[in-house]
Amino acid sequence: MKKSKVLLLSAALTFQVTHLYAALTEQRQQAISNQPPTQYSENFYDRRSEGWYWYEDPEAKKKQKPVQPPVVVQQPVQPKKVDIYNPTTNTINEPIVVQAAPAQPKPLSTEWLKVNMPKALQAAMDNPTDENGRPSKEVQTYMYMQRIALDRSQNFSKAASTVTQLDPFLDETNRVPVDTASNRVFVAAAEHDKKMILEYLAQTTGLWFFYDTSCSFCSSQYEFLKDFKVDNKFKIFNISMDGKRLPKMGNDEIILPDKGQAVNLRLRITPSIVLLAPPNNFYVVSQGLITQSSLESKILLVAEQQNLLPKHLKDKLDPYSKGIITPQQMNRMQEVEKELNDDPTKIVDYIKKVVGNE
Repeated sequence: MKKSKVLLLSAALTFQVTHLYAALTEQRQQAISNQPPTQYSENFYDRRSEGWYWYEDPEAKKKQKPVQPPVVVQQPVQPKKVDIYNPTTNTINEPIVVQAAPAQPKPLSTEWLKVNMPKALQAAMDNPTDENGRPSKEVQTYMYMQRIALDRSQNFSKAASTVTQLDPFLDETNRVPVDTASNRVFVAAAEHDKKMILEYLAQTTGLWFFYDTSCSFCSSQYEFLKDFKVDNKFKIFNISMDGKRLPKMGNDEIILPDKGQAVNLRLRITPSIVLLAPPNNFYVVSQGLITQSSLESKILLVAEQQNLLPKHLKDKLDPYSKGIITPQQMNRMQEVEKELNDDPTKIVDYIKKVVGNE
């Protein structure tokens, strides 16, 4: 009986030891597999992680599959979109137009001087002298820029004067002489042409003179009209607003009553002068006192604007417009817009062609 108990106890103890040995062996293998790879050493203490008391079978280690570390897949980081709000236009993610930097002007050119001279002047005014009290480099820089600008201006002035004197179209003295003798002849010719035009109008038009005896300026206007009538032979019809004769008006003057003409012509004050162009055209020349010379100028202006003159007289009306490019001629030149945009120098040929110089 005792022998049987001893055998049973021995068998149980053997089973527990075997089970414990297997468990420890498995733990040791896991510990070894989790350790970083190290160089093999025969030193026992260097190999203490393998265990102190248990035997390691080299053949079993060869058969053991190496543990592969898990593969971590890196996901690409997506850029975060940020909405941009424009408070000026109240819009989000408005397209942005990026403009290329403008080309820099050529050094010492007019455009370059225009950009850099103000900067150089400011620098020179801020730093007029150096540490030794002598004029600074900034002052010298600005003064040399100014010299370049003045020389460019003089070179242009000389070339412009030359081309002006050699080109009849550009020479203004061909239209209006500037020297004393020539200008005197020009003015006399212009006065002669004006008198000739007024004489023509005196044969084809007449004047109405509206007045009343209570008007403080009507008597003076009457005196001016008498001189105008003598010089230009105009027919003048006197229309009295109150049916009375002016104090200085002669008995030979014909006085006509106002029969609604003033209302129809919307005359507000006296004296008033109206130009008659038969058969039924009426043009208010003046309301209020006007001198003889001013009256002549107004009549000529009305005659020009209302086409009361033949072409040969209309051309003599304004001698200062001789040789001027008319709006109609400019419109003709604008028809070649593309050619002028492609090559602005062609404007010389086009102008000469339009004004008839070629």
